Amino acid sequence: MRSRDYDLEFREQAAKVRTWGLVLLGAAVVLWIWGAQELFLPYEPDLEEVVTVLGASIPVSVVGGALFTIGTVSRRMSAHGQAIRELDKLAARQRT
Repeated sequence: MRSRDYDLEFREQAAKVRTWGLVLLGAAVVLWIWGAQELFLPYEPDLEEVVTVLGASIPVSVVGGALFTIGTVSRRMSAHGQAIRELDKLAARQRT
């Protein structure tokens, strides 16, 4: 597999990881809204349910944030590596 093909495949995989991170962060937001609704609506809240919902949102948000960060950094590092390779090619042409 050529370097460019591998790099494009790597970027696609990083985009998928980033998308999964966004999906999990979205799920965490839904859980936060649900917990806030249960806590702040005028009827008497069930605190056990509120704590359970907010507690469940913690691992979802942590994993989502980690996947989003990994995907974003991977794409940026790949783009940086490609830019460095292109600059090296330009510098090699100028030397000759």
